[in-house]
Amino acid sequence: MRHTRATVMRTALRLLDELGLDGLTTRRLAQELDVQPSALYRHFGGQRELLDHMAATMVEDAFAHLARPGPGQDWADWLAERGRALRRSLLSRRDGARLHIGARPVGNQDAVSDSAIEVLGEAGFPPEDARRVVLVVNRYTVGWAVEEQAGAERRAPGECRERADADFEYGLSVIMAGLRAHLDGVRTRPDGKDR
Repeated sequence: MRHTRATVMRTALRLLDELGLDGLTTRRLAQELDVQPSALYRHFGGQRELLDHMAATMVEDAFAHLARPGPGQDWADWLAERGRALRRSLLSRRDGARLHIGARPVGNQDAVSDSAIEVLGEAGFPPEDARRVVLVVNRYTVGWAVEEQAGAERRAPGECRERADADFEYGLSVIMAGLRAHLDGVRTRPDGKDR
């Protein structure tokens, strides 16, 4: 039986939830799909490429509902919501954050990042700054989620989820305040360039 890449991806993500990252192998995925492991190489060159595509699918799903900022919508509010959407996605799957560590961009991820860079450029960030801003928010969010998922095993039952949310929001607000100050500095320079 031939499976589409989308079917393979959805099955792999389901297995991630069931088995965790350490239990997810191409052999186990092939068994679940009732194919020989070599059949998966039609879609992926190996385990790392499979994991990269799984991470990309999660990112695309996270941002699918997030439209470009509307007229008058603050770029920082939009960017913060982008960070929240990524965090929700990472925490929605077992080992979801670990899956993203070291993942290489594949599929539509460059277009997703380019769209965010474009929004930031329209807000006044020079292109290289806009690229770095996207990296800062993404890496803060992934790092936060990695620690959050790792700490979930150590948390006492009933420990407050609201505290983790509030702490994440605090960090996000500090980043946004710093980015606003940076952008104000860029706007006041005669050449508009970061030095």
